[in-house]
Amino acid sequence: MSRSQLEKLSISQIPTSGTSFTYYNTFSVVQEGSDEASRQVLMIEPASSPIIEDGQTLITSKNFDLTVSGLFKASTISGLQTLADARTSVVFGGIGLGGQILQAEGSINVNQVFSETASFRFNSPREATGGYDSATGKHTSRLAYSTNGLCLYKWGAAAATGTNALAYGWTKSAGTVSFASSNDGVQTFSHSGAATLHRDLYLPSDGSNTFYFNIAVTAITDGGSGNTIKIKLQSFSDFGSTADVTATETVITTTGNKQVSITPSSDSKMIRASIVIAASDSISFKQPTVQLDSTYSFVEFNT
Repeated sequence: MSRSQLEKLSISQIPTSGTSFTYYNTFSVVQEGSDEASRQVLMIEPASSPIIEDGQTLITSKNFDLTVSGLFKASTISGLQTLADARTSVVFGGIGLGGQILQAEGSINVNQVFSETASFRFNSPREATGGYDSATGKHTSRLAYSTNGLCLYKWGAAAATGTNALAYGWTKSAGTVSFASSNDGVQTFSHSGAATLHRDLYLPSDGSNTFYFNIAVTAITDGGSGNTIKIKLQSFSDFGSTADVTATETVITTTGNKQVSITPSSDSKMIRASIVIAASDSISFKQPTVQLDSTYSFVEFNT
């Protein structure tokens, strides 16, 4: 059994239109007795483990469960109860011990409410085989907890060329992509004009965490404008519109490992990691990460 405590957790309901989250709240470990004190625990344990030949145990599925308990205001409890009653799909983001980053999708269940103390407990359980879905690239539990915040999706693509050659979980504004499965998986991105690739992460911030976006560049072609191939980090106080701090960029002129960092304010609700090109530029890269540690280390959530 694996159990880990989160220092801070956010719950976001992504809007169908506009720039305001339909629901947003954060939960954090604070001093005992303080308002809205809570404890966030992620637990992973075998769900089905039949005994096979020679007494060996075969784990065929696992339980993944995020549980939050604490003392909450009536307005906080009411909002969570509404989400639970409607089985609303939300996004969980968290900061754990040892630089772990949580990204998860799902709904919540209300477990206990004690009105006399305002104590409240809710969770988001799911059973899955573990590992990544071969069709969508997303972890089968719709949850990832790792030092790489991008690993809710496996690094890969459904096809070598065409629409399905875009790496799992990424979004492009325009341009052409291809994906080579060799050499640890390489995404190539080009366009006749300005274009971006990006991934969004929904994460809480207390104003002290620095996030690092890394890629390993295997090839670049500068279309002639100069200094237009970049990696970029942005943080937003709403759904991808209002920057809470100035975006940061690193210009790419050579191959190798590249990094850019940002320290969002306590108003930040999400960060966006982007690759930016201009007219006739091309970049090939692999093994992207978003980390809380400045030492580049590509990992995936193969649990």
